[in-house]
Amino acid sequence: MSTITLVNESAELPRIAIYKKPIMRPSLQSVAWKIAEPPPGGEAVVTVPSDFKVFARYSKDPNNPEATRYTTNQIDFAELTANFVVTSVDSQDHQASGAETVQNFNELVLNEVHVENRYGMGVIGHIQQDDDDIYQPQVITPGAVLMEDIRSSLYLAVVSEFTYKGQRLVQAEISLTETEILEGQTAVITGSQWSGWDIEVA
Repeated sequence: MSTITLVNESAELPRIAIYKKPIMRPSLQSVAWKIAEPPPGGEAVVTVPSDFKVFARYSKDPNNPEATRYTTNQIDFAELTANFVVTSVDSQDHQASGAETVQNFNELVLNEVHVENRYGMGVIGHIQQDDDDIYQPQVITPGAVLMEDIRSSLYLAVVSEFTYKGQRLVQAEISLTETEILEGQTAVITGSQWSGWDIEVA
């Protein structure tokens, strides 16, 4: 577990999105993993856990597969290379069925996390860190695989007051102040909403 520190040297209260960029599917929008608001003249310290979590949301109704009201079990992992499968499962009395996520230690691809859908209907795959999505949740078509390289860096950007964690980030907005930050580093925020913002990693 490590941290990043945000130091606000402005007289205002900027809203800072912390996020990763999808590497395997760069056309996907980034989502706000965390939102921090360091107070004027103060700082905010954000903890970055070393482990991740994977699970899927799904439907039990073949006539309405988009009604993903159910959630599979969640699996914690800390490896940079991992393979998971979403598959069908029946209760012991065979009176109920659903989906579960299992970890597969075969067919690993170096530095990639895979989530394969063998459930029979589309599911929504989640890769989380500290219980929040670090990538936009994706529909995984039956037989398809969600793939991501979770080694990607964290980024910071000043966003509007109406941006919350889990929301997709608007590229035109974050590109103005987007700054890469490594775990353990400190970023200094200066400027204002009137003159423009600047983020520099110290």
